[in-house]
Formats: sequence, C-alpha cells, structure tokens
Amino acid sequence: MSVNLSQTSEPQISANLFQTSYPQMNCISRSFDVNAIENFYTCTIITNNGMENVFNHFLPRNGDIYVATYPKSGTTWTISILEHLVKKVCEKGISLGFCTEIFCPWLDLAASQENWRSIFSKFEKATSPRFFKSHASVGLIKQPARIIQCLRHPLDTFVSAWHHVRGKEVFEYNGSWHHFFAKVALEGKFECGDWFDYHEEFLKASKEGEIEALFLRYEDMKKDNAISAIHELAKFIGVESYDAEEISRATNFTKMKEKSNQGHIEKNGSLSDVLVSQEVGDRNTPSKAHIRKGIVGDWKNYLSDSELNLWRNYVQMKKETCPHVIDFFSLEDLLC
Repeated sequence: MSVNLSQTSEPQISANLFQTSYPQMNCISRSFDVNAIENFYTCTIITNNGMENVFNHFLPRNGDIYVATYPKSGTTWTISILEHLVKKVCEKGISLGFCTEIFCPWLDLAASQENWRSIFSKFEKATSPRFFKSHASVGLIKQPARIIQCLRHPLDTFVSAWHHVRGKEVFEYNGSWHHFFAKVALEGKFECGDWFDYHEEFLKASKEGEIEALFLRYEDMKKDNAISAIHELAKFIGVESYDAEEISRATNFTKMKEKSNQGHIEKNGSLSDVLVSQEVGDRNTPSKAHIRKGIVGDWKNYLSDSELNLWRNYVQMKKETCPHVIDFFSLEDLLC
C-alpha cells in the first residue's frame, strides 16, 4: 500500500516550501517473517513479490556475504572498498547494484524483476563467496549469511535521505526537509522503516549469536579515510593480500565523486547520468547527486531548534526499546 502522510508546519518557514504530494513508498507486510516487528517500507522498485521470492525461493550458501544497510549510511562506499579488496572494480561509473552481471548485485531488486527465476539460476552457478547488496531487515536475509553493516549517525542519514527521495523520481516526493524529518523519518516511513528498530534487529541478532556480522561506523571511517575499516573488511571476507593505503586513496570521497560523475551502472550495463550533479544542495534546495557531500555533522545546517527538541524527545522514547543501538552510538551522541 502507499504511504499517506499529513503535512506538518514549521512556523518560521515559508509556506511555499510545503508541497502537496506524499512519498509513494510501499509498505510491505512481513507476515512471512516470523521475527518481523511490524511492516517494512521499501521504495517502489522493490516489490512484495520480490521480497517473498527471496524469502521463499532464493537458495543461500555458506560463505554468502551481504552489505545490508539502512539507505544513505555509506552503502556505496563500503561496496566500493570490497570491490577493491576482491579486485572486481568497475572500469567506469559506480555500481548501485542494479546490474546482476557485476560485483555485489542488489538481491531484493533482482528478485523483483520479471525474469527473477533466470537471475536466481545465474546466482546459483556463481562461485563463492557471493556478495549481495540489500536493504532488507535482518529477518529477510536468508541464512547462512555473513552480514556487513555500515551505520551512520541518524540525523546525517536523514539529511542525506531527504536529498535521496527528492532527487530520485521513483519516490514521487516533493516535500520540504521539515516535512520529511517530522512526518517521514520520525514516523518510520522512509525506506527500511524506523531507523532505531531497523538497527536494533541486526545488533540484537548479532549479540545473541543468530547472525555473523561486522558493524562499521561511518564516522569512524571518515576519521582515518577508512584504513581501519579496510583491515576489518579484509579479515571478515578472508582477503590477505591487499594495500590498505592504496584502497583508501581509490575510495576516498573525491575519487567516489569522480566515479559517480561518470554515471551509475544500469541493469543492462550502460551508464546513466540521471543521478549526476555538481550541486550539493541545502535544506531548501535538494540535490539529485547520489554521491553528494559525505561529511559528518551536516545535520546542524538543517535542524531548527524545535526539530532538535523533537529529535531528543524521540531518542528518549526509543532508548528503552532499542538498547543495543544506544550502546553502539551512546545516548550522549544520539542526543546531540
């Protein structure tokens, strides 16, 4: 079903910033996932049938590795590092997982295609380890699997997510930042649903030994140009021969932006410039660039005082039900 959101108001903001259409994200029932908290939101290119195809028909294999993240948390960066570690780097452009012929395809998207059976057959013939991208909840990732997750401070995630939904036509969303923050992000109606609940599921499952997972923090990766993360990723996937400094240089923001400006790789392997832009945008002007700004703390340029208070109240509400998230980030960090 489509998400139906009501508008919110921000007194000091001009009324013309508030638009009349709402994000058209699907809300998928996870009734076939016995561990589901509630419903699970995805963008419209991921279908209910697709998620069920993965859950009911995809054959997992020992050694399968997933980059499973909440969107706009460093997914593309993490996958790019893995590409260099296993020496399967795209010659031009960046991979968003659309093409099944290249490294780390987006499994949920592949399963949503009409020819999903032939795609699954091709995956079955692939050599191990197989790498997949996913934004699915932990209960929708078929085991056995080894999971890599990059976590980013939620407020920076939400800022990037607003540009994401405004810059990509598939969302059909033209709401202001203020509407998105209050009525999409804090109501758990962006992709993957509630930010806290999504990560709590993964962190809890890892602590209880239900999954094998590596958790990276985006802010830590920024501090040392991902050197530590490169070593952790190499160990996790079993790569012994690599040059961390070289990979760090090849995947820094400047290099990622250069490759992004060449376009993203479509399903048929061609390059599309639909997500190419030099504009980084601000809280009044969205940007369509997939690799946009990549900095830490940009949320300070977006949240009003009333929105920050709203956020702090929200964190206080979630801290009891999501203790693993609080432990991972710290309550002080989340309260800003």
